[in-house]
Amino acid sequence: MGADWSSAPYSGDPWYEQPAPPAAPPSWPPPPPGRGPLPPQPRPRRRRPGWRVLKRIVLFAVLGILGLDLAAEGYFVSLRWVNPPITAFMLENGAGRNLHDYVALTYVSRYMIAATLAHEDAQLPTRFTGLDWDQWWDRVLAYSHDRKDPYGSPIPEQLSKNLLLYPSQDPVRKTLDAVLAEELVHTIGKQRVLELYLNEAQFGPHIYGVCDAAWYYFGEPPDHMSLDDAYQLMGVLPSPVHAHRLPGGGIDMNPATYDGQVENYLIPGARRWVPIELARNGGWRKLMREMGITGQAHDEPNGPASCRTMPQDIRQLIASGRS
Repeated sequence: MGADWSSAPYSGDPWYEQPAPPAAPPSWPPPPPGRGPLPPQPRPRRRRPGWRVLKRIVLFAVLGILGLDLAAEGYFVSLRWVNPPITAFMLENGAGRNLHDYVALTYVSRYMIAATLAHEDAQLPTRFTGLDWDQWWDRVLAYSHDRKDPYGSPIPEQLSKNLLLYPSQDPVRKTLDAVLAEELVHTIGKQRVLELYLNEAQFGPHIYGVCDAAWYYFGEPPDHMSLDDAYQLMGVLPSPVHAHRLPGGGIDMNPATYDGQVENYLIPGARRWVPIELARNGGWRKLMREMGITGQAHDEPNGPASCRTMPQDIRQLIASGRS
């Protein structure tokens, strides 16, 4: 029996064959080596590594500054209640031998407070900001021209440096001083700034704060200091490492030089010009009113941090005869 051609399309040829299926598209990714040449590949775009590194440096710097600022802000908030037992300035000078006892501002002689303001920062009571920014800019210009600071650092700037920074006069530290001084004033207030300054200022090779200084040099608590006592301590501030106690009490400066002068002239100089600065700013009573401080320190009842008893370490230092 022959083949059935009824279902096959007519092609004129009884041996008709179906056409071959189309070829499959090439596979991707290309076949492994040994199965033909690789097709051309697009060249990857090269990134500039310099910009990437710079972006990372800027990002890390910003994050680091923000982190330090937040840490400093938290530290300043704690200073409303906590009296720092040690500062960066003390560590710089060798913290192991320092004498540092605390006294509240209530128990500091008004003469000492007024002399400190007249000597260091008479505008602190009335200035809203931590710094006088016009003066600060003049100081920056003087520094850029290798000239001496025409004004000196105000109290908030000195305190921020003593608490957290280092003694170098480079512009980075000065800029940090300015920022931290503003935060300090607006976080803890001016009276607390002044109180901390009087307790952290250096008055001898290893003596910090007016509590120890009053007992060491004058044999009296800080609430009984006279104007002349305050003048003498102002003369110590420019060069405290050269101050020492005289055998019967009082302050003397070693015969070393300071800015081309003999250091023994610092205390007589303070006795002359600190009263002039006090009078120029309206006298000690006016400065106390502007600072919001009333009454006399020796009239205050006993309380915490009154420093009305000679600290034991000061007693031992005087007995040893060492300065």
